[in-house]
Amino acid sequence: MNPRYIVVEGAIGSGKTALSRRLAEHFSALLLSENPDHNPFLMKFYSNVSNNGLAAELFFLTRRAESVNIIEDHCAQGGMVVADFLPEKDRIFTPIVLNDDEQQLFADMKQRILPQYAEPDVVIYLQTAVENNRKRLQKRHEGIISLFPEGYLGRVHDEYSHFFHLYQSAPLLTVNADELDLAGNDDHFQLLLRALEDFQGTRSYLNLSEK
Repeated sequence: MNPRYIVVEGAIGSGKTALSRRLAEHFSALLLSENPDHNPFLMKFYSNVSNNGLAAELFFLTRRAESVNIIEDHCAQGGMVVADFLPEKDRIFTPIVLNDDEQQLFADMKQRILPQYAEPDVVIYLQTAVENNRKRLQKRHEGIISLFPEGYLGRVHDEYSHFFHLYQSAPLLTVNADELDLAGNDDHFQLLLRALEDFQGTRSYLNLSEK
């Protein structure tokens, strides 16, 4: 496989952004990051889950809509793109953060705002245990766990697992990221590159114990 458009996905704390950076650097590709820290409504949502969820998701939606056009233009010019988000990742988060009426409004807005988009050549899903995500987050940002609503990280983890269990839109490489330090370990990163090169079909798995 010689992908031109790679997406790295995974739950909060899985390491998707760090891996996306390394892949973009390796391939001299354009890096597109969702940058949740730039969402002005996110911290307000964490502080009060009954409010600001819709605003936070709509902000992300507009950013993803902009990214769709950037990806299309860059790939049309022969470039390569690595992104740390799927354009349709709202399907993971809206069931968690929006009530039924808000989900319907969001779906209507999404239909108007998000243009048609090409699917990635490959999606790398970083499969992790929720407790390991907590540890990674705490190590990188001391005290950050206290910002999340109770049970939020667990629900996000479960929604990611469910989403990618059913995912069929693009070739999917599922990686056991609890075993592999893909961004920080050169040997592990080379394993990933070989897995991408050898990828055939629609689904593949990468586990350190199998290598």
